[in-house]
Amino acid sequence: MTEYETLVAEEIITTLDRAGFEHLSSDLFRIDVTATFQRKLGECQVVQASDSKGEQYRIRIARRLFENDIDTDWRDTVRHEVAHAYVHSQYGPNVQPHGPEWKEAATRAGADPTARYEGDDLVDANYMLACPNDCFERGYLKRSKRIKQPWEYRCKECDTRLVSYDAGEPPSSIEPGTCHVASIPWEQAADQNGAHTSETARYLLGCPNGCTEWPYQQRAKRIKNPWLYTCPECETTLVSCDGVDTPTTFEPGTCNVESIPWVEPQVIHACPNGCFSVGYAQHCEQTRHPARYSCEECGTRMISYPADQRPANPTPGSNYIDSSVE
Repeated sequence: MTEYETLVAEEIITTLDRAGFEHLSSDLFRIDVTATFQRKLGECQVVQASDSKGEQYRIRIARRLFENDIDTDWRDTVRHEVAHAYVHSQYGPNVQPHGPEWKEAATRAGADPTARYEGDDLVDANYMLACPNDCFERGYLKRSKRIKQPWEYRCKECDTRLVSYDAGEPPSSIEPGTCHVASIPWEQAADQNGAHTSETARYLLGCPNGCTEWPYQQRAKRIKNPWLYTCPECETTLVSCDGVDTPTTFEPGTCNVESIPWVEPQVIHACPNGCFSVGYAQHCEQTRHPARYSCEECGTRMISYPADQRPANPTPGSNYIDSSVE
């Protein structure tokens, strides 16, 4: 087994334990780190065991992921593919490749639960085109016509007009035929001829030092959680505010939208050993189920707690927000 294949094998074992995929043994996986993938990141193939007594899973990972010095790239891909193996073992082959079953499995595995493909090739998607009824979703690298004008396309299964949004940030409420991509200044066909500017936007996300600002018409994740983002020019934490206000008048990392009842993070998702922490405005998957996630640095299961109420001696995997230990 090569050095890269050994790393994959170790990550598979860690992922199976993290996700609680107890009926899957690491012995069921074959590993191939390949240089033949030009655009694919990885794939999971179901193969017949050599003793013909069952199925095994062949995990193939692109070699280039190990050569870019970004550890999270190959780890996330391994988790992504292990989630596919779990879904097949539980539900068989007749489910959507990146449907709700896989998304739940990917979340448990610690992977980004976003389908990453363009055409037939898996890639790191920047934008998503999807059916609002969950019939399908597809990732794109560029802001193609489909991403910019999703209302011109319909789902082949249910005939509903499609929607588009930034990868990893699906809108909380989805209206068919809407573009939710933050960097595109219109949402629907009627908006396109009169694209919103900072002067007409309902909300603004901006650098408190005045480097730049982005107009929004909806209270997107960036507007609700500005402390998660930094200015690309000066790296200062961003702020959000109503369109009639000016970002430079507010403290970095604050949400100053009048209709949003918080200014700073309300809940924390963190490593109990202090390796890292991230704040969220509202209870979310990561804070509800911290035991499903492990610290990338030390491997310890995460914890969650109300902001400014970090427990003195936290137990790994604990949710202190709901006063229960998972």
